[in-house]
Amino acid sequence: MKELMEFDYVEVDGLLYPRIEIDGKEVLDNLGKYGRMRLDYLREHRPGMYRELLVSGRLAGHCKSVDELGFEMAEAIWKKYLTANLVLGDDFFKWLQIHIMAQQVVDEIISKELLFA
Repeated sequence: MKELMEFDYVEVDGLLYPRIEIDGKEVLDNLGKYGRMRLDYLREHRPGMYRELLVSGRLAGHCKSVDELGFEMAEAIWKKYLTANLVLGDDFFKWLQIHIMAQQVVDEIISKELLFA
């Protein structure tokens, strides 16, 4: 019977483990906030999809594209929210409150529409 794959093995405490490297590991290590959140979501809640993307070598590209799209969406949502909720005067605490709310709105919309879909 012909073997499909041959692995290099590393010995740890008398046991042999296959040395397997993930395609795109450097990309996965350098993901931003939304790409990392998508990766964690897939790993914890969609293991079938996670394994399929991992085995096919598309996981890094998928997470990177989600990360980029998430940041584009975040920027657009931020601008709309801050335009709709202008802070007049020098009230720092009001300004801070509006910016905190903007980030919460951004995170909720992106989570619902992009990350956990």
